[in-house]
Amino acid sequence: MNNNISLLDVKAFVAVVTEGSFTKAAEELGSSKAHVSRQISQLEKALGVQLLIRTTRTLKLTEPGERFYSTSQSALAEIDKAASDAVEMNISVSGKIRINSLGGAFGEEYLSQAIAEFSAAYPDIHIDVSFDSKQVSLMDDPFDLIIRSGELPDSRMVSRHLMDMEIGLFCAPAYLKGAAPIRHPRDLKSHKCLTGTIDKWSLVNISEEVFSLHIEPAARCANSRVLLNYAVNGMGICRLPNLYTLEYLENGQLVRAIEGWYIPPISIHLLYTKNRYQPERLRCFIQFLCEWFRKRSK
Repeated sequence: MNNNISLLDVKAFVAVVTEGSFTKAAEELGSSKAHVSRQISQLEKALGVQLLIRTTRTLKLTEPGERFYSTSQSALAEIDKAASDAVEMNISVSGKIRINSLGGAFGEEYLSQAIAEFSAAYPDIHIDVSFDSKQVSLMDDPFDLIIRSGELPDSRMVSRHLMDMEIGLFCAPAYLKGAAPIRHPRDLKSHKCLTGTIDKWSLVNISEEVFSLHIEPAARCANSRVLLNYAVNGMGICRLPNLYTLEYLENGQLVRAIEGWYIPPISIHLLYTKNRYQPERLRCFIQFLCEWFRKRSK
């Protein structure tokens, strides 16, 4: 080990690369741009290699710089975790966790129940949930965790699978009486379709043939329970989580609008930032939530 290497200099280097500039790194560290620049120079001198190529407008990592950044980022996260673990060992888990999540059936029927059970086990941890589908960033927005459907778009995030939600097309039996038969998804074009935020409907048959169509809605509402009421009252065909429709299918108020075709389940994931220190309360919640959904998937 090179004893001339300063941990503060390493932190400054990681901050410069992460923030993309000396100015932003200095703001993040509560230092000056000149001091951060000296720290990088000291680090390069101690290592005997150039880590950054500086121009008036850009910063570029050298090959040794890329390797050093990757290793240092992980090492600093481990140091922060070790320090926090030492402090928190004899302290009760407490604080706030801020979550941005998709709402609807998932939020109402699943996440709310999981949070209630977690809060009973950890009464000193306060959960602040924002339900919406807008794009947010853990880097820029004040959230600790994000819950979303679909694929993971950002390689800086860790994705933990929570569940697959079944979706279907439903309508009232009275709506289908006298209406054109629906044997293929293309037949939906001649029907009254009710949509929320998704206008592209994709269906798959037993032969794994995929058919997608753009919906021109007869009515639109972002609230799934409103769409459910529309469908029950014969306004048309709606795309809903199966969870909402079980009671109505059993009592005959709703039927499936098409047979032989189905909508692929929606995969729901918990997202959090890779290599960022997690306080004990956050680790507890992540572990609890993943285990809660795992038990219900059996």
